Amino acid sequence: MLLASLIIGIVICCGLPVAGLAFLMRRRKGTGKAFAWGVAAFVVSQLFIRIPILQLVLPNFGWFAVMQLYPWRYGLFLGLTAGLAEETARWIAIRYFLKGKNTLEHGLAFGLGHGGIEAILLVGLNMVAAVVMVLTGQGAQFPADGGSVLLAGVERLFAMAFHVGASLLILYGVRTGSSVWYWTLAVALHGVLDAAVVILPAVFGVGVLGIELWAAVFGSLTLALGVWLCQKRKV
Repeated sequence: MLLASLIIGIVICCGLPVAGLAFLMRRRKGTGKAFAWGVAAFVVSQLFIRIPILQLVLPNFGWFAVMQLYPWRYGLFLGLTAGLAEETARWIAIRYFLKGKNTLEHGLAFGLGHGGIEAILLVGLNMVAAVVMVLTGQGAQFPADGGSVLLAGVERLFAMAFHVGASLLILYGVRTGSSVWYWTLAVALHGVLDAAVVILPAVFGVGVLGIELWAAVFGSLTLALGVWLCQKRKV
């Protein structure tokens, strides 16, 4: 069960972005570049800027420690800072580095790059290491069971759906001259999605399945909205 779940998780976290990129590159020129800029947007905004600030800078301030005692404040803070960082990086990349590459396929590739590298770095690599442990007889040392691993893979699937949808919103805003409005919408959606991960269990006692259901619904709706807008205007 554990090995099967790990393989499914790896297919989702690593295989899906790569397969999606290969498919899009056959359909539209420039999607490889869009995918690469999606990767860069996540790496720069999160790994180089936001996470170091959260882990190395803010713990030196008393207000940050106090805020963590209040789930609503802390959840909204984490959610909105994630939204501000990632959606701003998305907008900069799409606005300034993907000029002329603003079709639906380019937006899909950008979102797959952004969400895909997040899935690979946060979950996929750990799953690959776990497969090695299982195959070498060390599976008992892995700290999660098959069900938890499978759930983590499914969660990444809907996280990627959100990132693709948010990328399409930003692309649509740039394409139609409504960047401020759609950037604001993407930040708000991102903030609400991430804030719920803290608020739902701490305030409402929601369990893991409830949180994953929230992510599934929210990610799917964001993706559907992005695709609908782009198809509506034939972007």
